[in-house]
Formats: sequence, C-alpha cells, structure tokens
Amino acid sequence: MSWQTRDPSVKISLDKELFNILVGILDINSQIKLDDESFSNTANKLKDKLLTYSVPRINDNGEEYIDIRFFPNEASDMIWQLMIRNEPSNNDEDYYSILINNREQRKKQ
Repeated sequence: MSWQTRDPSVKISLDKELFNILVGILDINSQIKLDDESFSNTANKLKDKLLTYSVPRINDNGEEYIDIRFFPNEASDMIWQLMIRNEPSNNDEDYYSILINNREQRKKQ
C-alpha cells in the first residue's frame, strides 16, 4: 500500500513583520484564562504549528517571506483566534439584518 499524504489546502504568505504579529497574537491568546480552556489550547497548538511547519522563503527580489499552510479546520480556528482578539469598533450598523435582507433578495431572483 502506498503512503498517501494530504497537503493543507489553505495557503497564505506573510512577510516577517506580519508573521511575528500573527504568532504574537497566538502567544497572547494562549495565556488568556477563559472558562473554556480550549481557546488557549487551540492558540498554543496553532502557534506551535506555525513555528514548526511554516516555510521561510526568499523571492526573486531577495525579500524574505513565510509560506503558511492550514487545513480548513485550522484556518477556521485561526479566524476565531483573530476575531476574539480584535476589539470591536463603535459600529452602529446591524450587518446581520443586511445579510438577511440580501438573502431574501437573492431568493426572489
């Protein structure tokens, strides 16, 4: 039986500064103590993955960047990590209502 591999389907390339910011956010999130410990555990796992499996590269212009690959569930976890870390702005718009209206309009078409 041949060995089968699965390559992660979500790819992102970041420069060194953005990579450091992303890993820094995960580091902070891994230290947050919430009622649900899975949040900090997920942050720690993602941080370890980034520091182990990310691939540093140099483009044709000599600029360094990092290729990161995620499976869909890891990309979803990363989005949650970023959303929880982000502080909401003073937004008075109800985007959920806009979503519902847009979906109703699409049904009518």
